[in-house]
Amino acid sequence: MLHTDLRRREDGFTGLEAAIVLIAFIVVAAVFSFVVLKTGFHATEEGQYAIYKGVQQAGSGLEVSGTIYGVKPVQQEQLTIKSILIPISVPPGGAAVDVGSMSVRFVSPSFVEELRPNDPLMHAYPKDGCWSVQETYNNDNALLEPGERFLINITPTSMRGLHPNMQFTVEMKPAEGAPLRVVRRVPPHIDPVNELH
Repeated sequence: MLHTDLRRREDGFTGLEAAIVLIAFIVVAAVFSFVVLKTGFHATEEGQYAIYKGVQQAGSGLEVSGTIYGVKPVQQEQLTIKSILIPISVPPGGAAVDVGSMSVRFVSPSFVEELRPNDPLMHAYPKDGCWSVQETYNNDNALLEPGERFLINITPTSMRGLHPNMQFTVEMKPAEGAPLRVVRRVPPHIDPVNELH
């Protein structure tokens, strides 16, 4: 009988050990799952933030909102274009764009020119090497919002290098948002006002 009592005590002790080990495993598993879930939630929040910022920047871009024209100097016989007129707007639902802080670049096969904002920027014909907001529709300040339209006049100093049939690019990059890239070709015959395709 003594022998069976010892065995029962050992069995009872082994059962107690098993219960403690089982509880320890449950606690460790709970802590581990909490850490994994917390890391997953953090990664999800970071992903959501990145997507939100990307959508916000993509939505605050510019778009061409009409026909683009090239204007020849009035008293020149040369086959050159003096100014490029680009109507721009913000897409519906897009964020407002501060056109005053926009950078404009003119690119052709033979040269690249960073254009300066004209002084004054609004309602003016730009000097050589500058750009301006020549006309506004539904607005009178430099903040372009949905439903409004600006006519941007670009007058690079290097336009004399553009010959008929030559391709060029105008890049307009707001301080925030996607840049607008306009690629056009000088027509074979240059009139005083030319629709650019």
